[in-house]
Formats: sequence, C-alpha cells, structure tokens
Amino acid sequence: MTAAHRMRSGMTLAFIAVIAVLAALALVAARASAGAARAAGRGSQEKIAFWDYVSGQIYTVNADGSGLAQLTHVTGGVQAMYPEFSPNGKLIVFAVGNPTHPWRIWVMRADGSHQRQLATDTRGFRDSTPVYTPNGRAIVFSRCLPGDGVCAIWKMRADGTHKQALTPYVPSGIHERVDFGPAVSPNGKRIAFLRFGSNGIQAQIYLINADGTEPHALTRPSLEASAPAWSPDSRWIAFNSNNNRTGSHIFVIRSNGRDLRRLTPSRFPHNDVGPRYSPDGKQIAFSSDRRYTDGCCFDLFEMRADGSGEQRVNVNLHHAGILDPVWQP
Repeated sequence: MTAAHRMRSGMTLAFIAVIAVLAALALVAARASAGAARAAGRGSQEKIAFWDYVSGQIYTVNADGSGLAQLTHVTGGVQAMYPEFSPNGKLIVFAVGNPTHPWRIWVMRADGSHQRQLATDTRGFRDSTPVYTPNGRAIVFSRCLPGDGVCAIWKMRADGTHKQALTPYVPSGIHERVDFGPAVSPNGKRIAFLRFGSNGIQAQIYLINADGTEPHALTRPSLEASAPAWSPDSRWIAFNSNNNRTGSHIFVIRSNGRDLRRLTPSRFPHNDVGPRYSPDGKQIAFSSDRRYTDGCCFDLFEMRADGSGEQRVNVNLHHAGILDPVWQP
C-alpha cells in the first residue's frame, strides 16, 4: 500500500469515527427533544377553565399557559362564574348573574358554543356554584333565598329538572348559616361544602352523604376553611384557609378529618386560594395574589400534590383576577 493509500484509508477511518460520534450525539439530542416535545404536548393537551372577576368572563387555557380562549361574552354588568366540567369533559356548567340580577345556572359546550340557561327558579332566588355528580346525571349547587338570604345545598337532574334540597335553610338566630360551594366526591358517596356563620363560626367545611344525611364538620373552626376539592381517589380534600381574612394558605386533609397538611407557606397578607386536583391527582391548580401589592389581581399557579414545584402559569390575560381553576377530565 502506498503512502497515499494509507493516508486516504486513515482519513476515511477518522471521517467514519467523526460521523459515528455526531450520529450518536444527534440521537441523544433527538431523544431529548422528543421527550421535551412529549412533555410539552402533554401540558398543552390538558385544559383548565377559570373565571376572571375583572372581565366577568369564563376562559380556558392549556395547562402550560398557551391557547387562552374566552368562552363567555356576557354583558350588562353580569358575570359568568364558577365553571365546572362535566365528567366526560364535553360540557361546562356555570353561573351567570350579579347582586341585582339573580344568579342562574347555565351550560355550554367545552369550546364555549351552544350556551343556554339550564334551569329557571322562583323569582329572587339565586342559584350558583354548580358541580356535576360523577355519573353526569345530576348537578349539585347552592340555592340562596332572595335578598341577602341564607343558602342551602340543592340537587337537580342534569337537564335542570327535579330540584330537591340536601341541606335545610336556617334563616335566623344563632344557628343561621349559609351552605355554599359544594364538591361531590369522585366515588359519588359524599359532598363537601362550605358552611358560613353557624354557631358563630366564620367558615368551616362540612361533609354530608350524597342524599344529604349525616352532616358533620370536617375542619376545625380556627382554619376558617373554604373551597373544598376532592382528590381523584376520594381520599383527600384540598382547601384554603382564612376564608374571611387575608393570608390564606392551601391545605389538604384526609376525608376522615385526619392528617392535616399545609402545602403553601405563609405569604401574609397575600392569599393562595381555590385549589383543584388534576385528573391524575399529581398536581393542584390554584390562584394567588402574591405578585400584587394592592390585591388587584390573582394569577394561576400549579404545584405538585405534595406542595412542591410551585410555578406560575403565564396566562396571557392582562390584569387578571383568575379564580376557581378546574381541570378538564
């Protein structure tokens, strides 16, 4: 073999070696890129609905903050509030009204189309905070007496018919109370809700059976707990403290009232409120005003179910008042 042949052979071997290294690096990069794409795709496919108290409208957004979509366009000073997905994720039930326009329950498709009032009610009564039962056949909601009257937990069929009370109205005396904001357990057996004012207690989470029987307090009075939300396995309930004061935190508690845990630290006078589990139970979405000094606005946040990994979801909504985020099933 001549010197020229040996040189060409050496160059060929070196070239092949370089190509092999570059190919290996490309494969590693491609795998990393594919993994990132899968992660991004998973985030972008998960939707969260919420209402914005600044605009008075309901929106959806992908869990990574992209794809913001305004679903409602209510006018005349009313607000669209308290969105809740149906169990199959195809519908959203919500409330429309204001202090002078009694709240009514509406329903729309998950893309905001085909909006219609779901149920009528007696003049002056107010219906709000609707949630579906796990089988999608019924809706549990708050029904309040005219004026500044008290509220009770009610139930109706998913078509708005056959209303029935699950908790009674208690309109006067020391036992006067307001039952509000129900959350039905994923196994359909129990309902958690917020009770205001009973026996002088500011706010407390109560549990009842699905038929309204066996009411009992879940949280201690000092927590002033509100906004209950069930984990997908029905074992835990997330909520926020200090319902009537500043400095709210996110907690979780077992549905038997044991093992209370605080997930977010004190940020007084700021507030972390309205927790909601993701469908797989691994994350919790909530609202926080921690970035604002005047309490003007609330941002959307997410964290792991153990409270770690808090991060703000950068929703492209200027001066937002994001409340009651709920994941699409």
